[in-house]
Amino acid sequence: MKLVHNYLTKTNQTISFAESMTGGRLSYELVKFQGASKIFKEGFILYSDEAKVRTLKMDQKDIDKYGVVSHEIASLMATQLQKITCADFAVSVTGYASGKDKNMAYVGVLHKGLLYVDDIVFYPEDSREQNIKTTVRKVVKMLHEIIKK
Repeated sequence: MKLVHNYLTKTNQTISFAESMTGGRLSYELVKFQGASKIFKEGFILYSDEAKVRTLKMDQKDIDKYGVVSHEIASLMATQLQKITCADFAVSVTGYASGKDKNMAYVGVLHKGLLYVDDIVFYPEDSREQNIKTTVRKVVKMLHEIIKK
């Protein structure tokens, strides 16, 4: 996350997060670095469907249609987050940190009108904590790849 922080600071860009399963971990990882207030616009922990609908102005019908953990919802979360915060980078995470059948997450990043969405499938034996850490690493990797372009 240090590279992301440095890049955003150097280029005078901002970032916002809409986090579900990571529970604020992305925001925490960014604000560990001095000067984060210059680049970090907002962070939302949107653990429930209701929070996503209320805060991001999402349509419950979309959540019902696609499922809360889906490519489409990660896309919509990032898009709505960018509309609300006007951040240069809008990052969304939706996923299941643990469970018998559904150990996965989707990550969305919207930057300069380009939307990137990727999925993560977790190993069934991994803990919730491990899956959250894996998701944070995936977000950082995606941001690094976007920054390189």
